[in-house]
Amino acid sequence: MGAMSLTTALLRLQVQASSGLIYDVFARYDPDNLLVQQAQREVLERQLEQTRLARCLVRLGASRVLLVEPRRPSPLSFPILVDRTREQVSSEKLADRVRRMTAGYERAARR
Repeated sequence: MGAMSLTTALLRLQVQASSGLIYDVFARYDPDNLLVQQAQREVLERQLEQTRLARCLVRLGASRVLLVEPRRPSPLSFPILVDRTREQVSSEKLADRVRRMTAGYERAARR
């Protein structure tokens, strides 16, 4: 990292820390301040995508729920299975276990 980019990065960190401090002071001592309200709205819209999330929840609420017990784990469960595998004691490397699991699921999908 060059001297200029390091300086820029440090300046950004300082600005972020200062912004956070200013927000904390306003939120604590003047919670009705328009800047605090604007900051909260921006977080909800830009970071949490509140409008999109609300539309999704409404759509899900209007949907029919269908519970199915699959015979084998679904592809969406793979990250959870890998995490569980990571915690198991084994002489086999995690990457090798994941490769073996993936191959097993691919064989099952071809059937």
